[in-house]
Amino acid sequence: MNQDQSEPAVGSSPPLPEALEALSGAIERGRHIALVAAEGAGLARLYAVAAVRDLAAGEADGRAFVLTATVDRARRCASRMHAVARAAGHEVVVVPGAAAGATGRAPILVGPPAALLEGVRRGDIPAAALCTLVLDDVRALEPARAAVEAVVQTSGDGARRIATTHARDAGFDELIERWLPRARRWPKELFAEPRAGASAAGRAAGTPIAVASRATGEGRLARLAELLHDITQAGAAAAVSVETAPQAVADVRAALSVAGLRVAAAEGAGAAKPDDGATVRVGAWGEVAAAAHAVAFELPPAPELLARAAAAAERCYAIVDTLHERQLELTASRAGLQVAPLAEPADPELMDDVAAFRARVSTALEEQDLASGALLLAPLLEEHGSARVAAALAGLLRAADRPVPAGGGAASGHAAPADRTPADRTTGGTADAPTDASARRATRPTWTKVFVGVGKRDGAGPGDLVGAITGETSAAGGQIGRIDIRQNFTLVDVDSLIADAVVRGLDGSRIKGRQVVARLDRGAR
Repeated sequence: MNQDQSEPAVGSSPPLPEALEALSGAIERGRHIALVAAEGAGLARLYAVAAVRDLAAGEADGRAFVLTATVDRARRCASRMHAVARAAGHEVVVVPGAAAGATGRAPILVGPPAALLEGVRRGDIPAAALCTLVLDDVRALEPARAAVEAVVQTSGDGARRIATTHARDAGFDELIERWLPRARRWPKELFAEPRAGASAAGRAAGTPIAVASRATGEGRLARLAELLHDITQAGAAAAVSVETAPQAVADVRAALSVAGLRVAAAEGAGAAKPDDGATVRVGAWGEVAAAAHAVAFELPPAPELLARAAAAAERCYAIVDTLHERQLELTASRAGLQVAPLAEPADPELMDDVAAFRARVSTALEEQDLASGALLLAPLLEEHGSARVAAALAGLLRAADRPVPAGGGAASGHAAPADRTPADRTTGGTADAPTDASARRATRPTWTKVFVGVGKRDGAGPGDLVGAITGETSAAGGQIGRIDIRQNFTLVDVDSLIADAVVRGLDGSRIKGRQVVARLDRGAR
């Protein structure tokens, strides 16, 4: 990839993701591949290219499986694989949820391992000619380990295997040795580093990058404009590097101009700096002149460009999609940099109920079922330690009670990066946001009990129930509450908004080898 390329013309193809470009030879040779990468690294496109190559080289009725932790991730992955697969004449479908007969004819299937395994066992999905097996984010697949292993064993030795993780650990290294012999490993910088949980003593701290994440494009643009207002009003110059994609630079320039900022085009890496700090230079990665404050909008295409921007500026910021924050951390690590949350302004009123908040946590420790929560958090506890994970969760809980300041309460562009987890506020502080604690609490999930016909006698544990629910539905961990395992059945509290979907997903599924009945608990009707 030409790292210094300028913005492509409208209608041209975007550049290849770095991972795909680096691994193109391994893909063509049919090698196993192991990656330390997260969403935003172009993984779905890499999966599609590998599957298309293997389908062309294999048997006429070949199949490719992509195992994902949730149905929601499966949908995102499949949608990003679609163009590459379609160009080669292949269909991509998501399981469960595909139309009748689609799972039997589609060569590329994406979904949670339990759903794909059930289809194979019922005979709906032919797996005899499986040529590609992808394990998307091994750490996230951990609750469904039994189903994953069953699918791997079903695939036999003839299938190419691709495994990814957002954080390398001993489990991932073991998986590579067991299932991906002589796999091509990428990127080499992250495989050369101590894995999560191992000692990293002596490693350089690097330059910090202050990060703010938002889930929508509009939210990220609003946060970018907010940050640049603070920087330019203080008289400092700023330069914004934008992902190299058709219309991306033009869209960012337009959004900042509408927000009242003075925007200048970047005319190459040697362009002169603005005469004052009130003008913001905006351009594609590699063409923006250095400034006192460098701002990365969306993910950088390569770690070298991020390192160059951070080295040339006094302060470096990044505004990214929430889903891509993990990949930004990996890219920064490869560049020898650190990522820290962008500091939010202190709100003295939030200190008024600290004692009450601590009391709520104390009550939860005594009354709630902590086993399922501990299982969900196990990878995080291993990677970051219990103190940091607890602090992050406390920040999230406190954010739910935090009033939204009028006008959105812009963060100062000169605030030092905080060591705490950012309490991500809603975009711009909308006028219809709750203004009192009771209204905010009313928006929290209510719980509905679901009866599941599997219990202690079947050897079922909290992890089996959590894995089944997240594997069969798009439920997130926060939508699963208390799990009460009895001798012959289990009662699970789930978010009322997804209770019916959980029942549909679990009813008739298999847990611990037993086909279970699931329904709303009679007391919940």
